[in-house]
Amino acid sequence: MIKNIELYILIFFIYAFAGWCLESIGSIFNPKVKKFINRGFLIGPYCPVYGIGVVLVSILLKKYTNDIPALFFLAILICGTLEYFTGYIMEKLFNARWWDYSSKKFNINGRVCLDTLLPFGIIATLIINKINPLILKYLNELSNNTLHITVGILGVIFIIDFIISFKIILSFKGEIHDSKDNTEEIVNKVKDKAEEVGEIILDKAEDKWMKTESDIRYYTRKYKLKLLRKTRFTRNRIAEKVPQSINEIAKKIAKSRNKVEERIISAKDRIDEQLRLKIFEYELKQKERILETKKIVEKFKNKSSLKTRLMNAFPNLEIKKRNKD
Repeated sequence: MIKNIELYILIFFIYAFAGWCLESIGSIFNPKVKKFINRGFLIGPYCPVYGIGVVLVSILLKKYTNDIPALFFLAILICGTLEYFTGYIMEKLFNARWWDYSSKKFNINGRVCLDTLLPFGIIATLIINKINPLILKYLNELSNNTLHITVGILGVIFIIDFIISFKIILSFKGEIHDSKDNTEEIVNKVKDKAEEVGEIILDKAEDKWMKTESDIRYYTRKYKLKLLRKTRFTRNRIAEKVPQSINEIAKKIAKSRNKVEERIISAKDRIDEQLRLKIFEYELKQKERILETKKIVEKFKNKSSLKTRLMNAFPNLEIKKRNKD
């Protein structure tokens, strides 16, 4: 839905530009004019009435694509109605005319005439059957982002142009114009007014730029001074805190070292105590083993018949042994 709306907006701008070319450039070949005149209501190169007409015909007469006679006459009706009421509204708003067909036959209040309605019917028939399908074929190949950006830019330009042109032309409403077709007169007045407004805008823009530049310099200096003061304050704070931090760290290190030394000494004492206990237990066990061994020896000593015989045969042997003991 959104893409269809954007496509119709692009069609509006395409045919608005084409209508401007037809009207403005075509005036060069007009025997009565023989020069370029911006026939558009707006400053930019587009005639909105052509764009609106094509969009209306494209939307309302789509179902008559294959019915050429109906398409032709309905296009004449839509375009004639649009042209008539557009001329009427602009005359009432601005007290001026951008076209006048009073000198031609079969005209209605000089706003529409048969000479222009017949070409409108032919062109609308060609647009719906031949030209629009070709244009839409290429427009549909555009990406969504390209479509959004293009429509956005053209829309903003058109709105700004419409507001400026409307205000400028509205300022001429009370003036008396020389002829029924006031296009050239309005174009000249708009051009002069636009140049005047442009100069005013440039002057204001220059003043604004100078003020902005001055403000930028002022706030830049102010920010630099503030930053410098903050930097000095921070540097002083750091310079004050560094010795304190070093002392605190040294104290913590010393305290930790003392705790570690205390733990090492305590652990050493516990290890020494455990070692002494282990040695003492070992010595007790060794003594117990020696005593048990002696008991076993004594027990077997008393029961050994061989030893008894030896003792009886060699009585001095025991004496010597005792002496050695």
